[in-house]
Amino acid sequence: ISKKLRIVCISDTHNAAPGQGFVLPKGDILIHAGDLTNQGSLSELQKAVSWISKADFAVKIVIAGNHDLSLDPNYALKHSTGWAVVPADSDVEACRKLVADGDFVYLQHSAAVVCLPEHNVSLRVFGSPYSPDRGKQNWAFQYSDADAYTMWNDIPPDIDLLITHTPAFGCCDTSAHWTEGGCEGLKRALVSSRPQLHVCGHCHEGRGACVVRWEDAEGECAKTAWEDPGAGNKKMSLLDLTGKAGAALE
Repeated sequence: ISKKLRIVCISDTHNAAPGQGFVLPKGDILIHAGDLTNQGSLSELQKAVSWISKADFAVKIVIAGNHDLSLDPNYALKHSTGWAVVPADSDVEACRKLVADGDFVYLQHSAAVVCLPEHNVSLRVFGSPYSPDRGKQNWAFQYSDADAYTMWNDIPPDIDLLITHTPAFGCCDTSAHWTEGGCEGLKRALVSSRPQLHVCGHCHEGRGACVVRWEDAEGECAKTAWEDPGAGNKKMSLLDLTGKAGAALE
């Protein structure tokens, strides 16, 4: 890398756009870690795709989340209670074309290489919209606990950047809705893949960051939580890894 990269990470905007509850800081890479909408309707996705496509970043990477129903090719009503929205077939086709044609890299449990020539760097990225099925809700992109380890075995071993809608267990997974917000299977997969950066969403109360150090063979060695000045309010969470605005997070 010839100069510093600034990565702006957001998730769970649920139909909000810049100027409607948040402001996008400047950066080189924009990452949206899912839940662009509330229910994945065509009008909702048109709004989300429009503002993300117009955002001024060299690279933009987007995944879906459990609320983006129309983007899940296997979506079905599994429960008689809870969320019960069924996107129209015509809208589903239009929604999937929208994200495929958007001015960003859309990943759906898939990998890509993104290039930033001005920084003389290429990054290997894997992105996935899936999250654990925790309760009787008809969400999109769900998997059972029994399938968790198989699901995350799909993460390539040599990636630089991992984007998942769900957090891993024990890191940024505080939730008002679930006792265990994160996924143990994903946590184990991280021991093998060890990306330089893992970006997630889903658990709103878990916003922030933590730094994980790995042992050579045994996996997680130490985890350092970051005290988020924006927690509990609407301030932006700004984490500086360079030390330019204070002591760097090592």
